[in-house]
Amino acid sequence: MPPLVRLVRFPFVFLLTAFLAVPFGCTPTPKTDNGKVRLRVWSMWGGDEEKVFRRVLDEYNRTHPHVYLENLGSVDDNKTVRALVAGAPPDLFTIADPSNLGALAANDALLPLDDLFRDSGLSTDAFTRASLSQCRFRGKLYAMPYLVDCIVLLYNKQSFRDAGLDPERPPRTLEEMVEYCRKLTVRGPDGRLKRIGLRPPEAINLLAIYGGRYFDPETGTITATDPRHIEAVAMYQRLMEAQGGNEAVESFAQSFANQQGSYNPFYLGQVAMTFNGQWNTWWIQKYKPDVEYGIAPLPYPEKYPERAGTVWLGGNLFCIPKEGRHVREAWEFLRWTQTPEAQHLFADTIHGVPNIRASLADRSLRTGEPWREQFGKFMDLSDSPNATHFPPMPVAMLYLNEITNAVDAVRYGRKTPEGAMRSVGTRVRKEMDRYRTDGPKEVTR
Repeated sequence: MPPLVRLVRFPFVFLLTAFLAVPFGCTPTPKTDNGKVRLRVWSMWGGDEEKVFRRVLDEYNRTHPHVYLENLGSVDDNKTVRALVAGAPPDLFTIADPSNLGALAANDALLPLDDLFRDSGLSTDAFTRASLSQCRFRGKLYAMPYLVDCIVLLYNKQSFRDAGLDPERPPRTLEEMVEYCRKLTVRGPDGRLKRIGLRPPEAINLLAIYGGRYFDPETGTITATDPRHIEAVAMYQRLMEAQGGNEAVESFAQSFANQQGSYNPFYLGQVAMTFNGQWNTWWIQKYKPDVEYGIAPLPYPEKYPERAGTVWLGGNLFCIPKEGRHVREAWEFLRWTQTPEAQHLFADTIHGVPNIRASLADRSLRTGEPWREQFGKFMDLSDSPNATHFPPMPVAMLYLNEITNAVDAVRYGRKTPEGAMRSVGTRVRKEMDRYRTDGPKEVTR
């Protein structure tokens, strides 16, 4: 599912403070139906996606007659937190925003899954790179993925031709991307932008490309001023300047329609390049099948060639509450989601990328309808050695929000890259001090 743009994260942070004062209670034992254990499931999916997930649960219920998993509809993370605080959580739930995992784990709201993972015979080697590390906090496993989102570079081949660029040769480095942006940006007779080279990306995507550290894994100290972060913010500014300046780009972007539909600016040729995910393969076939586009890893900085092949991962994370009453049955479902059959069932219909390596070779996900060949490229890139994500931290929501604010401050000339990231560190460090006693550990897998 597509990422939320500039998500307002603070309400969730405020709700989490309740964990420090309110003890968890026990939920009533769910009723049984004809001897079956009934598990209440809360998921993030709504609309057509909810219908797809219901079919997944229907298949599980059909093949596992001792339980009945009941999807209670689309639920956001704030409602989940309120239920956890009240001591009345569901038996199983998703986290819509993976950055919430660290705060939930740090406040002892989630059941550690390491023993269950080990005893069920699962191996980390069976999982794609970075799919499990999204689920770990301070070295412990607190969630299981069920497919991932893979953010890469999408580029419009016709726009490349119009600009005299090779449509089979996307920019490999960020420095090349700056030059591409200049050539791809088009103004009308009135001087107004008609096409920009690159849609303004999420700030965190640029930082991820550079590969700087967000905190010291030994001490938990916030390292927002890592030199690579500062370079990434400066590069963001260069990319905007190459397209006519931040104000012109922002003014043009205000005219963009919702990206989920036929008026997506990338589909219409208003944007030549975008950092975006695998759902576009299906959407383009559905809404604008004549769009000719290419897929490539995110461009890397020339001075850091080891960052070649970078992709950004999101995830669909399932958790069991610490006070869960039917842990064994809930885990059985999570274990089943890691089988090739379950991965195919969901990936084929919700268009997420499998998170187990065995399913990356699933030919039926790569062949058939025209969009599937492009989808297969996302599957290949998702297991890149440089697949990355924001590390699970108790202050992740605040940190990500402050990074976005920092980039905005630089883009609008209010701060230098150094000054902006220094402000991020000051804000986040104050919050992080509350959690540092246990020494959070970054993990890469």
